[in-house]
Amino acid sequence: MVGSSGGAPGVKRAFVGAALTVLLALGPVAAAEAAPPAGLSISIQRSGTEVHPGDRLTYTATVRNDGTSPVEGRLVITVPDYLRVADAEGADRSGSDASWAVTVPAGAAVSEKLTGVLQRIPKGQLRVTTLVSLYLGDQARATIRSADAAVIAGVRDPAHAVDDRPTSPTIQPWFLVVAGLAILVLAAIGGLAAWRLVVRRRRLRA
Repeated sequence: MVGSSGGAPGVKRAFVGAALTVLLALGPVAAAEAAPPAGLSISIQRSGTEVHPGDRLTYTATVRNDGTSPVEGRLVITVPDYLRVADAEGADRSGSDASWAVTVPAGAAVSEKLTGVLQRIPKGQLRVTTLVSLYLGDQARATIRSADAAVIAGVRDPAHAVDDRPTSPTIQPWFLVVAGLAILVLAAIGGLAAWRLVVRRRRLRA
């Protein structure tokens, strides 16, 4: 029981102690989810370059383990809603996800493939983006993730534009006409001023 004179400090100490206990308990889990094992990498590659509605696309997801211990987990490919999955051999399917249970030995790599048909692309889409994730053990958060962003034919994405160079401004025809007239007027004014100056000098000499 906490006495009346030291009740508040005692309650604070108890609260802080409980909070530290919870943080210490959650710390290893958070660290394990936040930091992938050394030497672990993931990538995804796609067939073709620019994509069009109706294209049949094949994605290859690869997990590479350059570490010293084998790695086990779930490899998940997540496609857009407008990509209909046609084939994902050996995968568990759920909505836009296809997942495989994988074991990657040390110094080895494991790949899985997904083939889909691109449907009508919604208006406003700049890229067809597909994700690949690896979940280690029974973790609910991805340990490592990568993505493929396919260029849509006929759509320019400013955020991914390559080799964009500023174009020189286009000179309009009307500007050339106005500039030419201005030059003629200035030349006429200058000629008139010179003629008046010559006439004035002649009168002064006379």
